[in-house]
Amino acid sequence: MEPNASSELEATVAARRELGPAHDDELIAGFLDRIGKEIDRRVDERVAKNTATRHGSTINPANLGVCIPIIAIAGAFGGFPGLIVAFVALAFVCVLAETRR
Repeated sequence: MEPNASSELEATVAARRELGPAHDDELIAGFLDRIGKEIDRRVDERVAKNTATRHGSTINPANLGVCIPIIAIAGAFGGFPGLIVAFVALAFVCVLAETRR
């Protein structure tokens, strides 16, 4: 058990000994509230940590939706050399987008 949770539980048990069983509901509610806030804090920390380290990729469906027509038009009007130019240009844009992150 975590030190903070353990000390919270010990404090609640000590308060119960002093106050008696008549205050059990309030003590339990207070303990659960404090533990719930601690859990929320830890979850928020983990989410913030994961969000800060995770980056989206430039290769996503929206970008691919733009790339496909560009490649199709380049192939239709430029033939094989047009495809080469389109692929090089799209690769350059993807590399540039990744290095700016």
